[in-house]
This record gives sequence, C-alpha cells and structure tokens, in this order.
Amino acid sequence: MAAMNQKLQISTAALVSRPSLVRCRDAAGCAASPGATVGERRPSGVGMHEGSRGKARRRVPRAKVVVPGVPPGYVSRPRLLSALDQARDATAIVVCAPAGSGKTLLLAEWVRLRHAAETAWVSLDSDDNDDRRFWSGILKALEACPGVPPDSPLRHLAVPVHPSRHLGFTGAVVNALDELPRPVWLVLDDLHEIVGDAPLQGLETLLRQHASALRLVLIARHDPPLSLAKLRLADQLAEIRTDDLRFSGPEAHALLAAAGVELSPEQLAELVQRTEGWAAGLRLATVSLRETEDPGRFLAEFAENDRAMADYLLDEVLSRLPPDLLEFLRAISVCDEVSAGLARTLSGRGDAGVLLDTLERATSLVMRVGARQRWYRVHALVRSYLLAGLNRQLPGQAVVLHQHAADWFARHGRPVQALAQLIQTRDADHVVASLRRSALPLALAGAHDLLARALAVLGENVIAADSLLALVSASLQLEEGEAAGAEVDLAHAEAAWAVPAPAELEQLHVLVKVRLAELTGDIDAMLHTTDELELGEASHILGALSMLRRGNALLAAGRHNAAHKQLEAALDAARENEQDYVATQCLAALAGVAATVGDYRLMGRLAGDALREAEDKGWRHTMVAATASAVLGYRDLLLGRPAECLRHAQDATQLVDGDVPSANRGLSVLLGALAGTARFEVGEWAEGLAQLGAARAGARGIHLPAPQVVLGAVLEHRAAVRFGWTEAAREAVTWVREAAPECGELMLMRARSQLALGRPVSAGALIRAMLDASHTMLLPWTAIDAWLLDTEVALFADDEPGAQRALHKALSLAGHMDVLYPLVFASPVVIELLISRLGKLGGLHSVAAQVLEVRQALGVPVIPLPLTRRERTVLNLLPTLRSFDEIAQDLTISPNTVKTHVRAIYHKLGVRRRRDAVSVALERGLLESAAEVTNGPGPH
Repeated sequence: MAAMNQKLQISTAALVSRPSLVRCRDAAGCAASPGATVGERRPSGVGMHEGSRGKARRRVPRAKVVVPGVPPGYVSRPRLLSALDQARDATAIVVCAPAGSGKTLLLAEWVRLRHAAETAWVSLDSDDNDDRRFWSGILKALEACPGVPPDSPLRHLAVPVHPSRHLGFTGAVVNALDELPRPVWLVLDDLHEIVGDAPLQGLETLLRQHASALRLVLIARHDPPLSLAKLRLADQLAEIRTDDLRFSGPEAHALLAAAGVELSPEQLAELVQRTEGWAAGLRLATVSLRETEDPGRFLAEFAENDRAMADYLLDEVLSRLPPDLLEFLRAISVCDEVSAGLARTLSGRGDAGVLLDTLERATSLVMRVGARQRWYRVHALVRSYLLAGLNRQLPGQAVVLHQHAADWFARHGRPVQALAQLIQTRDADHVVASLRRSALPLALAGAHDLLARALAVLGENVIAADSLLALVSASLQLEEGEAAGAEVDLAHAEAAWAVPAPAELEQLHVLVKVRLAELTGDIDAMLHTTDELELGEASHILGALSMLRRGNALLAAGRHNAAHKQLEAALDAARENEQDYVATQCLAALAGVAATVGDYRLMGRLAGDALREAEDKGWRHTMVAATASAVLGYRDLLLGRPAECLRHAQDATQLVDGDVPSANRGLSVLLGALAGTARFEVGEWAEGLAQLGAARAGARGIHLPAPQVVLGAVLEHRAAVRFGWTEAAREAVTWVREAAPECGELMLMRARSQLALGRPVSAGALIRAMLDASHTMLLPWTAIDAWLLDTEVALFADDEPGAQRALHKALSLAGHMDVLYPLVFASPVVIELLISRLGKLGGLHSVAAQVLEVRQALGVPVIPLPLTRRERTVLNLLPTLRSFDEIAQDLTISPNTVKTHVRAIYHKLGVRRRRDAVSVALERGLLESAAEVTNGPGPH
C-alpha cells in the first residue's frame, strides 16, 4: 500500500489555484521568454553560452530513470498494448487518467515487451520543478538508454542554470536527438507533478521543434498545460484516457482470477459497475474479497465501509484538494448527476459551473455525461465515500441538501429524480405528496424500483389507508408476479374507497382487476372487466394501458384481428406519451399475436425487442420480461435449438424468483411445456416427459387459451409416442379434446398414435382429414408435422413418389415459416429420404441443408423406443431364414398380423428393410441371441 501511495499522489490543488499556469504564448502557441528567439538551432556539439560552461548536472538517483517492474499477478491487457503499438509513429502519446488507473504499469509492460532498448524513462516528482534537476533527469535517462550511441552529445551535455530558457542548450538537445540513428522513446511519468513554468517551457520547446528521432510519452493524471492542439490536428498525437483504461468485465475477471477470487457473473458485473473499471478500486476490492466469506455483503458495503478503499480515497485523492473544492464535491454528492444550475443550488456557489469544468479537466473525478455534455457526475466510488461521510457526520445537512435537490428537480420537470431525493429524506409527508402527483406516470414509465422504495418509506399502514397508494402497490406486485400480495392491496384500496372517486382512480381500479384476471388465467373475467374500460381517449394517462389490457383479453379469447388492432393502438399511444413500460408490454403481446398467425420471424423479433428493453431499463424481474423470455424460448424450439429454448425457459422462471406458478399459472404451463420438450430433445427423455406431464397437471382448474393447450398437448404427445409412453399420449389427446375438439391438431395426434401402432391406412385417413380446410389448425407450424407424418405413411406403403411429394410440402412450409423443429427431429426414415433427395430439391435444397446442418450440430440422439412383447417376439425371429408365413405359423397368428408387427418394428427402429432391422437391433442389444444371425434373414 505504501508503494501505491507514493506512486499515486496528486497535485490538484496546484492546478486549480496557481495562476502561473496561465502563461502568455506567442503566435505559434508556445511559451516565450522575454528577448528569446524561439526556434533558433545550433549545430550539434557546439558549446553553450559562455556563462554556462562548466555547470554540472544535478545528481539524479538511478531509481528515477529505471523502467518500473511489473509486479507478480499483473494482468496484461492486449487491447491497450495494441493501441500503443498503433501509435508508435506519433510524435507524442498522452496517457491521461486519475490516480490508480494503471497508467504506469501499462507503459512499463509495453516498454519491457516492445522497446526496452530504445526507451529513456523518467519518474518525475515535485522536486523536478527545479529546471536543472528536470533536465538532468532527462539527460540521465537518455544516457542510460542503449539506443543512444556512446558518442552522442546527449551523454556529456552540461546543464546550465536556466536550461529551459537557454536556447543554446535546448538547441543542442534537439540537434543531438535529430542525429540519433533510430527513434528513442522518452517516457515522462507523473508529468502532473511538473507545475513550474521553466520545465514546462522546455518541454514545450521539445514538442514544438520535435526531433525526428524523438517519441514523447507523457503520463499524467490530467491534461498537461502544453500546446498539443497542433499535434492533434496533424494526427501526430495519440491519446489513451480514462475510458480506455477502465477494466472491462473479462479483464476484471482475469484480475480477480489471478488473485484467486471467484465471483458470480452478477457479482462481477456489480463490482465493475461500482468501481467503474478503476484499476485501483478493483485491486483494493480484490484484497478484501480474498478475506471475506460473503462477497455479496462486501459488495453492498464496498465503497462505504471498506477500510483500504476509504484510506486510499482520503490519502491519495481527496486530501490533495483545496478545502473549498472538497466541500463543493461533498455538497453535489447527494445527486447521481448534476448540472451547473443544480450544483449552484446545492453548493450556494455562483461559480459552480466553473468548478465543475475545472474538476472535469484537472482531476477526472468529475465526468461530463449526456448527449449535450451539460451534466456531470462524480466518480462512483468517490461519490459513495463522500455521501457516506456526509450522512454519518452531518445527517441534518444531508437531509437539507436532498430536499433542495428534490425541489430543483420538481421545478425542472424531473419527477423521477425528485422522488429519489425525497426518499433519502425519509419524510413521509413529502413522499406522499410527490406520489400523488407522479405515481401513475412513473408506474407507466416503468420506475418500479423507485416507487417500491418510496412505498417502503411510508409503511403498510399509510398505504392501506390510501386507495391510490394501495392500487399503485397492487400494480407493482402484479408486475413482479405477486398475485397474493396484489389481492391484499386491492382489498385495502376498496376498503378505503371514497365516493365519488376521481375518474383516473376508477380506471386504475378496473385495470388492477383485469391484470389480476390475466395472471390467474380467467379469460371470461378479462373480457367482462375490460368492457368497463374507457378506450376512446388514447391521450388519457391510462388510455394506452387500457387498450393493452383489452388487447390481451381479445387475444386470450382467440379474436386475433381485433387484438392486433387494439395492441397496435396501445403501442402508438404508449410511445407518444413516453410510457415505456406499457410499450414494452405491447411488444410482448404483439409477439403473441404474431405466433397465432404463424409469423414466427416477427414473433421472435418483437419478443427480442421487449426483452432487450426490459433488460436495458431494469425490468428483468417483471412479468413482461418473463413473458418475452418464454416467447423467445418457443422461437428457439421452432428453430431446432432445444438447449437455447431450455435456457430461456429457465431464465423466465427465475426472473420472478421462482414464483411464476403461483402468480401466473398460464405462463407456468407454457414454461413447463417448453422446458420439458427441450430436455426431451437433448436426450433427457424420461425427465423431459415427466416435466411435460407436470405442466399438463398444472393446467387443471384454469381456463387457458385453446392455442396454449394445443401447444402443450402436441409437444407432449409427440414426445410420448416417440418414447412409447402410451398413457401420457392418451392423456394429452384427452386434454386437447376437452379444450379444442374441432382443431386439426387433434387429428394429427390421433394419426401419430395410429402410425405408431402400425396402422398406416388409419393414420393416412386422419392426416388427410387434418389437412382438409374444414379442420382449423391452431398452431400453423403443425401443418409441417402433418406432411412429415404423411411422408412416413407413404414410406410404410412403399409409395416413394407420394413420400417425396409430402416431404416437399413439409420443406416448403418450413422455409416459408422459418420453422425447422419438426424436420430436425423427424423420424429416421424421413431423414434417410431427405438425405437421398439432396441435389434434387430445387429451391428447397437450402432448407434441407439447413435441417441437416442443425441435426449434425446437435448430434440428435436416437430414442430407444420400447417394443411390445409381441413385437419383441417377432423381432427375435427376423434373423432366421423363416418367411413371414412361417413365423405366423410358429406364433399361431395370421401372416397379416406378422406384417403389421414388422412394420411397427421398422418404424420404431427407423429402418425400411429386414436386414437393417436386424443390424440395428443387434447394435441396441434388443435381440435375445445373435446365434442365428449368420444364417441370414429370410425373404421380406
């Protein structure tokens, strides 16, 4: 820590308070001395002014001109090394960032890796404001550089009394640099320590007369007071600044891993956010994290209570500020961001804007933010430290400052920030007054966390006695999936109801009841209650939300066109009124509409937009995020990506802390069906089917929309038939028969069952009935499944042309809908036909190739279908020379029955010939004995 303290001292006070830093410059922008002819140059080796002969250099400790070592555990950052490599032809490189940003170690690593033989390094300190000492250090560093030849004048130049003002001396230095055989890097570390006019003037001369063989690297905590503009315009200046030096998430992970610290992705992201990627902050946190048993608690208290961090901020950053600047920073620390006007209000200083600008330029403790760069924020760790000290030492003053900030934000139309400041005062009366003005707009915009914190300040008794606050609380709980808590709040609101109530309160009351009906799956209540809503006034504050709720009710009732119209209008109104949360809910609902009409591309795009908005704006633990994740999981399943589907389904369940089943049973059923199907398709057959069955059981007692019932049933039936769970298959059929007896999917499920029993004729008849226009398909993509089943039926009947036609139909629909799932997980006989048709599919070739590519990437596992006892008996006779008639005689059954069993065996084993059936049965260990296989199979 002592070494870090020595390295990271700052001299901000000098920068802010010394008027000598503002110097007169000539027309070229360089510092000028009275009577000097700036730019005069002398030949190399020519002696200096007579009055300077014999002046020795100041003694320079060797440690000042040695490249610092890179400590053990240092984490290299290739992106920054690459940035330095790309700047190697620049005249100067400026590395500028606050203390503890890792500037010195970055340059030390780069020099040692790339330019050890061509670098002269000077570690500056406040003593180097002595002009002779400054130049003595530079010449000593150049003398120690292997890239400077032994006969170079740089090795024996004497340093006059005032070297920077001595044109003979500076001219000799520049000329000697010009004559070097190859470029040399001169690194001036801690340049912010140099505040004296003389050394800065000398450095200015080096920059202005830039010798062709000199490359300057200036390392400082703030911009050096040098004329860098011309170099910047000429593209001869490379710059690495605070934002470049911030540790990214992966870099922070590498830093912690090197120290043996492991954090969860969420904890790592929180640490990077709290430290803003500041190297010193991360390193200090790492030291403490190695010793703590509770990383989560440590992170929550990091900036305020970590002793090492507090010492560092006090000793190395804040103690160097003038008292008035420190007081100014402490006053504005009550706000996340401040403008010049707000800073004036908080600090009482008329020059607040000038101070903000000075702090931003001179210390990097304050940064400009916003599109117009008119707002500022204090570095997160510094602000947390200052605010914690203010609350601890001067709590009364902190409350006054928060109140002043709240008043300022309220006057300037910023209700979110105003309420956030009032929460800090813990003044219930002021919080209630603010909520009465802004609770509805804030809820519709999605400021849920802020409103929840405000309500927590008030307490349950205050909320229960106020109808508006109780309804707002109910709304928040519903969006978090807490249906039981919302019902309690709703009861409180009704008990405290005053008649007559304002129109907005009446409307909000209805909307809460509608949302509750949505989550509990009561479609009739949704329709009946939304009939009470006033939908004509889109400009009404609750107009967009009312149209959204009505649209959801119409969608659940199967009135898709009306739902689409209502939801589009709701989205437009929400966008117009800046009700972002309502707009995000509209996107998720419109994704559901797209699913019902088979536009699965649009479905995925809308759900993706909704989830991104939810994540970007802090709504991950809400019902809209859970719904969007579920829809994206469905999209992944249809694309043949079961692992991604499972991830989305699990994420959706976790988004509401595992409470989805109790809060929204309909969503729970959907998530269970998707997760179960995904697990089945990745090879967890029994587990997947068990989860599918549990989802179906969870639907008992609730009225789900027919398409959702059909989806869950089709997915379960498809898996159950393939795995041989006949009871589960029958229950899935019953579920659909009760919910949607006229749907085409019911025919599809029956056909699949018949084909599994070896009854291709019956299966074919049912498929044709399904494809008949008289049977409505509630899931458009199931038409692909129907054509694939028709392909299997044709193959059973040895109807190759019919199988090809059906396969072409399935491929055409798959390409049109962008749905691969039924093809990716089709039966082996269909996949065999698909492979055999490659090159003969015309425009459908790309779809087929995509299906096979997905299958190959997945490594689709072969399902070990169970055989019936009679089928196993017949299978054991297939390796013999017996004909089907002889097998029938042995088993005392008819030859047609034997052929039926054989077809079923072929189907379950995914083959089309007797020889292949024997081979596959041997591979899977299904034959009781292989002794007779050598006799060869008999005729087909």
